[in-house]
Amino acid sequence: MAQSFTAQLKNFADMTKANMRYVAAEAIQDVVEAAQTPQLGVTKGGTMEVGKIPVAEAELINSLSTNGGSPDSDSYVVAIASFEIGDVMTFAWTAPHALPMETGYSIEREDGGRTEVPGRHYVGFNARRFSDFVRAREAEVRT
Repeated sequence: MAQSFTAQLKNFADMTKANMRYVAAEAIQDVVEAAQTPQLGVTKGGTMEVGKIPVAEAELINSLSTNGGSPDSDSYVVAIASFEIGDVMTFAWTAPHALPMETGYSIEREDGGRTEVPGRHYVGFNARRFSDFVRAREAEVRT
């Protein structure tokens, strides 16, 4: 038996909402996962790569807090799983050196000069890629 036009519209609306939720949740997760992509910290012999989180010890990468909860580098997966369109989610790296690693800092040298250490921009760089992540996830639901 054929569905009524009203039932067909309801099914389409439900499918559209599910697709919107999928695209949003997956794109948010893509941003956080990209920001959580580790690179060896320079104090351990690594080189600087913008957009990746430096890891000399695990403190910074393990300090990710979601929605103000306790730091847990994997807590964002649980939070995103329950995400609904219209929800507000917050992500913060709470290690004391998180902001200097993101934005850069300067070190006073013994000779009185200063050495500027550029930021890694693991948050900002990947947040700016959100639209790209959305387009990629949108392409998945359009096929």
